[in-house]
Amino acid sequence: MDEEIPGRLSPYVRRPRRALLPGSPAPVPLRRRIGGFFVLRFLTALPDDLADAVAALLDPFERAARLAGRLVHGPALRGGRTSAAGRFALALHGFHWTHWQAETDGPEGMFTARRGDGPGVAGTVTARPPWGRGDPARGSHTAACKLRRVPRLRRRPARVDLVFPDGSWLALRMNTRADAARLRAALGPARSTAVPGTASSPAPAPAPAPTFAPEPDIGVRAGRGTP
Repeated sequence: MDEEIPGRLSPYVRRPRRALLPGSPAPVPLRRRIGGFFVLRFLTALPDDLADAVAALLDPFERAARLAGRLVHGPALRGGRTSAAGRFALALHGFHWTHWQAETDGPEGMFTARRGDGPGVAGTVTARPPWGRGDPARGSHTAACKLRRVPRLRRRPARVDLVFPDGSWLALRMNTRADAARLRAALGPARSTAVPGTASSPAPAPAPAPTFAPEPDIGVRAGRGTP
């Protein structure tokens, strides 16, 4: 069995609309959305739950910190929900929704990578939910992709970017820098195993590998092009 590496979708990838999740759940009612406003949450929780009231007051600061983190991180998904990257992200959100019936930012997953047959040939990455290992009914999503070069100022030890044949791409955040290095190594270009000075026997012609569109401009704002 291929090694499964723990990680998650970058939290800076915007969550999809609820209608795109498995089962097409209904949108959140307007009353519930208004009730989630931090001032109303604070006033509602204050008489009974001081901790929840304080958490409601801290919510604007958490949102501001998240925005600052997004600016530092840069784009996290390019291509829209109908692209290969969008479908990969939606699959991770779908695993979580199917299991917990709840939305989350940067859903977790287990990732298995296989490199291509030669330099420049696309490999594959398979995402699975972090639960149910060994269960035959466990969900999975496999896509052809290769590593994307992250701009120097955006690089982080645990960040791994995947680019897909249609030119779309997304960012993953692995649990540790060691996990990120393992995923990069598993998906990296294949190395030649021929011994110098020896003739190699002719190999059968490989199956056509997915071709990649030119890598898009890395300066596009995160989430642009998503519905």
